[in-house]
Amino acid sequence: MSRQGSDGTTDLVRSPSSPVALSLCALSAAMVVLSLISEGNAFSDSWWLVAFAVWLLMWGVLRSMTRGVAERPREGLDERERGLRDRVSFIGYQCAVGAGMAVVLLMVAFQNEPAMIERMPALLTTLMLTSSALPSIILGLSGAGVEDAEADHDE
Repeated sequence: MSRQGSDGTTDLVRSPSSPVALSLCALSAAMVVLSLISEGNAFSDSWWLVAFAVWLLMWGVLRSMTRGVAERPREGLDERERGLRDRVSFIGYQCAVGAGMAVVLLMVAFQNEPAMIERMPALLTTLMLTSSALPSIILGLSGAGVEDAEADHDE
C-alpha cells in the first residue's frame, strides 16, 4: 500500500509524522467545538485549556519533525523544497486570513448575543493557531521535512 514516488514523496502511511499531524488536526477540530459550546469564555474552561496545552505540545513535536524543510536556510534547500515551503506557507497565510474573517463575520452576526461574543476569543485563538500550524501539518502529512531531516542526520 505504501509506495515511494519518483519525485521522492511518500504516502501518508510511510511518514512517521502523519499520526502527529492528523492528531493535531483532530485536536484543533475538538478545540473549535469546545470553544463554541463552553459556558462563557473558553479560557476558563478546563477541557479547552487541557486541549490547548496538549495542542501546543503536539505542535512542538511536529515542528521538530518537519524542521528539515520548514526551518533550513533558503540556500540549503533545493528548488522543489523551496517551492514546497513557499506553497505551504501561502496556504497557512490564506487560512489565517479566512479564519480571521470568519470570526469577524460571526461577531457581526451575533453582536446582540453577549454569550456568543464571549466565546470568540477562544475560537479566534484556536483558528489562528491552527492556521499557523498548517504548514507543519501539510509537511508532516507529506513526510517531506522528516525525510530531509533524516538524510541530513545521516551525512
